[in-house]
Amino acid sequence: MIAPVPSGAGAPASAAAAPAATPAVDPSIREAAKGFEGIFMSMLVDEMLKGTQVGESNPVYSGLLTQKLGDELARSGGIGLADILEKQLGATPTTQGANT
Repeated sequence: MIAPVPSGAGAPASAAAAPAATPAVDPSIREAAKGFEGIFMSMLVDEMLKGTQVGESNPVYSGLLTQKLGDELARSGGIGLADILEKQLGATPTTQGANT
């Protein structure tokens, strides 16, 4: 088992004392990003279940199963897609135009 690293170990005192400031993001952006990740995860689950007994069963049952499983996977952390979308959608106009 890997032991956790103490919060101040190896870091300068000023970096350990000051938490990183994250810009406030509109809650509707977070909700939309989580919803999109849930849909995407449901599509992945649906593809994984094709050719199995569950995938070949009643289409209503398998559809509900894949939808709920995908939503639960996204809610419990997912694959990080919601975090990336939140950063992209919640970026300020000055940071979006800096690369162009």
